[in-house]
Amino acid sequence: MSGLTLGPRSVERPADAGFSLVGVLDTLAPARVDAGGALQLDGTSWMLDWWIGGDDRWYLPAREATVRQRRVGAGPVIETSVRIPSGNAIQRIYATNVAGEQAIVLEVENDSPVPFALALAVRPIGIDGVAAPLEISLDRAANGVGAASTLTVGIDDPAVIGLPKPPNEFASTTESDLVDTVTAGRLLEGADMVAGAGANAVALYPVAHKTTLRFVVGATVDPRSLPGADVVANGWASVLDRGGRFDFPDNGISAQSQAARARLMLAANRLPRRIADLEPGAGRILEGLALSGAVAEVLGALGAFAGSFPTRLESSPLDAAAIMSGIGRASRLADDEAMATEMLEPAAQLTKLIEKSKDKPATSEAFWGLARLLITANQPEAALGMIKRSTKLGVAMRADVPSGLDELSAFAETASDSGAFADDNCVDAARFWLGARGSLLKDRPGALDFLPEFPAAWRGGNVEVHGAATGHGVASFGIRWHGYRPALLWDVQADEPVIIRCPGLDPTWASTETSGETLLAGSEEPLAAVPEAGDSFQ
Repeated sequence: MSGLTLGPRSVERPADAGFSLVGVLDTLAPARVDAGGALQLDGTSWMLDWWIGGDDRWYLPAREATVRQRRVGAGPVIETSVRIPSGNAIQRIYATNVAGEQAIVLEVENDSPVPFALALAVRPIGIDGVAAPLEISLDRAANGVGAASTLTVGIDDPAVIGLPKPPNEFASTTESDLVDTVTAGRLLEGADMVAGAGANAVALYPVAHKTTLRFVVGATVDPRSLPGADVVANGWASVLDRGGRFDFPDNGISAQSQAARARLMLAANRLPRRIADLEPGAGRILEGLALSGAVAEVLGALGAFAGSFPTRLESSPLDAAAIMSGIGRASRLADDEAMATEMLEPAAQLTKLIEKSKDKPATSEAFWGLARLLITANQPEAALGMIKRSTKLGVAMRADVPSGLDELSAFAETASDSGAFADDNCVDAARFWLGARGSLLKDRPGALDFLPEFPAAWRGGNVEVHGAATGHGVASFGIRWHGYRPALLWDVQADEPVIIRCPGLDPTWASTETSGETLLAGSEEPLAAVPEAGDSFQ
């Protein structure tokens, strides 16, 4: 790579800068988007970068202080914007299905009253700043079918980048990094095809004011024919709403919970293997999906566990207990007696291994997981025995899951601006979602607790839960305030008698009615000011 500089990202984006994942449901290969909007496909060592030529200078998002990033809706639609004179350059990256395959879309919008230049750059470096160890080939060609022009990158597993039209200028080279040529304003000159270590390319486009250019990676189609970011974001919202809607008094926790649920859906395809291998964190992912109402997504994991027979703990007792907790929750969601019965032998074996560890919190959680599985298998007496054994231990469970508003808020603050925990860690997303969901709703054998606790900071704030999956059926409820008195409205579609409680707002109230409304005791203390939309109670 003689003479090749890696440009700003080698120093401006350290390895711990983090990234967000984008992909479609059922994908095994989500792509990564870093905090500056650089895109790297799964299994590749190169990235697709973007630079903006304003009327005063070139703006490189890797080094600009004005770069901002957010998630469009709850799903994996990542928007990165950089301030330029008179407005913003806005980039959005998301995934869509093209003929049954995943394609990554990158679009750039000129949200300013003047035109700017867009440089789309293929660079021989990962978003972690590590230079590509393998040779890269680049081949640009006109294409009369589908995309107006294509750029093929890679040797062993080449990726096709569909361009909406031929670029005004294009160059590829192995001799130097073209970032210096672009930022110096020199005319791009270079071959349409190169191969070798350090191969990189830049395509230049003018972008008129208030217009958008769209590119696609992984499909030979015209990018202009693909759905926009708003359509994909709305699609993800519909997917999540099918598993229930959860609105907290704290808008920040609501948004972070939705992002966490979407992240879990993106991980569902790998979950059966993780469960079969008793992989650390897999239990929390399974439990989180179950409590999101993702029935189809948990069935494969349950089948994988049914075919296993653990003989020793390969991970910590807590991780193994999380598997049991996830199995119990997922079995109640699936409500399949035959499958639950099939899982009893490996579940009992795993519980025995956890009990032998003498880790009381892990053992208590494993007992509860096995109890839920026994309930689904129509063995209520054995389930009651497990519950009693868990209660006798007298310890708190799920120590790795945040509890209470302070812990939830602190956990949320560790997420990036796009709502991703460290490198879009799915286990952290599951832990956050489980803590958030548990603050609204807990289901126990024979009972449902709405708002088991209600922080003082939430008083006066409305709560809405629609279509939540529970071990008793689908539950919905809401809180509205009449002065200092909270009114509870609820509807539970249960197949068996269940006691409804709301201990966080009225420890004395209970009902066996599956629907109704009531005025709870609340507290006579003055209510705090309700935050405006977009604000937080914190």
